[in-house]
Amino acid sequence: MNRAIFFSKHLLDSIRDSYKVYKYFNLKKYNNFLILLKIFFIRFFYSFEGIRNKIKPKFPSKEIRLKDNLFTDKKLNSYKIINDIDKKGYSETFLLKKKITDNILKESLHNDEFVLNKIDPNIKVKDLKILENENIDSYIKRLSSHKISRLTKTINLSDKKSELNKLIMSDEVLNIAKNYLNTKEISINASFFISNPLETSENEKYRNAQYFHWDNDFTKFIKLYIYLNDVNYDNGPHIFIPETHKFKKPNNKLCRLYSDINIENNYAKSKIFTGNAGSMFFVDSFGIHKGIPPSKSHRLMLNVHFGRGKILYTKYDKYIKLN
Repeated sequence: MNRAIFFSKHLLDSIRDSYKVYKYFNLKKYNNFLILLKIFFIRFFYSFEGIRNKIKPKFPSKEIRLKDNLFTDKKLNSYKIINDIDKKGYSETFLLKKKITDNILKESLHNDEFVLNKIDPNIKVKDLKILENENIDSYIKRLSSHKISRLTKTINLSDKKSELNKLIMSDEVLNIAKNYLNTKEISINASFFISNPLETSENEKYRNAQYFHWDNDFTKFIKLYIYLNDVNYDNGPHIFIPETHKFKKPNNKLCRLYSDINIENNYAKSKIFTGNAGSMFFVDSFGIHKGIPPSKSHRLMLNVHFGRGKILYTKYDKYIKLN
């Protein structure tokens, strides 16, 4: 692509996307009046790998191993996780204990903040809440009967007693986030997703993040994905193109959606994340990725982002300053 054409497209994309995000999330309500300029600055300048890659991760001088009361595997450590993300764009998968996973799922299902994709206008929000004595399978079937391809819930991070909050604010997780981002000031957002194996339109796939894309929400950020049910190739695993957080091919440098054929023709490798309920992994989603559309059964997942600096996208986000 001609350089002048690229910069023109990139500038227009950055202006359009910044305003779209600003309006959609009502960012002025949760941030100061300069937030629109801040978002534009990030979306324009920090789309260039050369600028973003100047923010180098720090490696902890002291290893913090995974605690036995949270995880089933104590072999992984913070140094290895940070090093893996820096080199490949993602960490290995490790497993939460079943009790922790079950409690997080229960908390997520009974959270009441809804952002819905594909919904019949006659359906009321109260009809989409899980009923007191309803099991998860019946709930999923009820959502599918309403043709809801994906349901998203924003998690309230103010509850210090919640299992998810304990995990997010644990020494292990925060140590990884602050050192990879090389900052002591972090914005945190957590969202719960239910994805159903329904036939969807191209517009729905776009809204469901089921086209390849890359994110650009902060000058640097990291995401923690947690599967809350068993995820295999048939129910929508996450797929990531290794090392694209460091370098993208010329025709993937615009912050847009890309077809499977485009990505398959440009990159030889991909990483597909499957695993049992409780599987969790870190990803630098500045790299190219997507959620594969579920084909046979549903997927339950948490997405937690840790962003460098202060940008709050919802009223339930958390901003922390670490020592």
